[in-house]
Amino acid sequence: MDIITKTGEIWSENAIGAVISLIKKSDDSIEAERKLTHWLTEMNCQLIAMALARIDTELYQIYKVQGWRVARRDPRTICCRYGELTYTRRLLQKEGKSFYPLDCKMGFESRKHYSLGMIERIVESVAITTSRSASELLQNLAGITISHQSVISLKNYAGKKAKAYEKAFVEEKKDKKPVQPEIIAIEGDGIILKNKKKGEVSEVHRLQVYEGVRKNGNRTELVGLRCFASTSRKELFAMAASYLHGHYDLSKTTVLSNGDGGSGYQFQDFEQMVEGCLDHQHFRDCYHVHEKIRTRLSFCKRELVDRMIREFHQTDDIMKRIPVWMDTARSCARTEADLEEVNKLQSYLERNAPYIPSLSQRGIHTEIHLGTAETNHRFYSYRMKRQGRSWSSEGMECMVWVLTARKNKTLTQALLYHANGKSYKKMDRAMHKAVVQAERRMRNYRPGCLEGRIGIYGASSSPMGRLARAIQKY
Repeated sequence: MDIITKTGEIWSENAIGAVISLIKKSDDSIEAERKLTHWLTEMNCQLIAMALARIDTELYQIYKVQGWRVARRDPRTICCRYGELTYTRRLLQKEGKSFYPLDCKMGFESRKHYSLGMIERIVESVAITTSRSASELLQNLAGITISHQSVISLKNYAGKKAKAYEKAFVEEKKDKKPVQPEIIAIEGDGIILKNKKKGEVSEVHRLQVYEGVRKNGNRTELVGLRCFASTSRKELFAMAASYLHGHYDLSKTTVLSNGDGGSGYQFQDFEQMVEGCLDHQHFRDCYHVHEKIRTRLSFCKRELVDRMIREFHQTDDIMKRIPVWMDTARSCARTEADLEEVNKLQSYLERNAPYIPSLSQRGIHTEIHLGTAETNHRFYSYRMKRQGRSWSSEGMECMVWVLTARKNKTLTQALLYHANGKSYKKMDRAMHKAVVQAERRMRNYRPGCLEGRIGIYGASSSPMGRLARAIQKY
């Protein structure tokens, strides 16, 4: 018998009668749906609260053997994906230490009004739209009342946890056997964003590491993709280097790096990151090379520029062809400014000539197509640059890490890692045992005598306080 059948047996005529009454008292179908949604949410939360009470009892039976005793029972209200849950749980104490075992089991953090699952939903909403729009969407579609300031606060909270998880992830991988692919690709680039301070801008640095390309319908996707992004380039490159040396055996791997040649994305920067690899081939991003040629030679005919770009990827010796192309461009110059542009372009091409030849020109046969970093910029720029948006330093850093966690599909792991440390993938054995015991006893469960609590409105050393402690330590 599955869970749906078991649930169906719970419903009584009273519940069905309540549903019928709500429908009949509603003026229209929309009002009926609203009332039924609210009623079902309350029923779900009451059901879950009763289940948590049983689990809490089983947990105490386990920790009681270890010397923990009940200090008191406290109620709590927390917003979860299934509604606003109000439940009561035991506070256990031992040798000056105290904790709520049920909160630990459920991942409910102290002084947080939202569960981890709800925080994940809120952060996923603000990752695709503004905080005000996310607040309205959550209210209208999910029935969650939350201000845009709270949305921003939870986004910053999740961003910090995502950053901490990514740092821990690259360190943990060092203990495992490294992967040995024949070729990996590393691409880097930056995005310029506005600061809230008038006239100032900041750069978000990005790196992505992947092992290949595979076909997914009419699209292609990167294999083994891992993204890194931060406002600190030094911190970012250190994290990427730690990931590469911990996850891969670079001594048997050929590394293809791709950058636009800007500050921090040159050959020597990538060379330090992949030190000790079998072979390192660096490429100047072809999009930026083509854009540089078209900008400098804007006074030339388009057909001439297009033919020059095509020949770039066909010739065997670029250094011999550069003077020929530049002489042709000089013949089209009309002013001294045009000649200056040609000289600047020639210096740029000669300086980057070793990195311009493509994969096929270098005899490297792979399905990898370098240059995807520019395309993946959209994932960040669409959220952070549209409508002239500006950011504070903290808000920018946290949003970057939230987007990176979504890109790596690690947002859930990051939130769980913060709650449970390195054992975020493993449920506590004692707590798991308690859940199993609660499930086994569910059929034969009898509530027994009611549990009571003596209210204390004075010092715990008073006669009433001593009596309360004596009763609670059963």
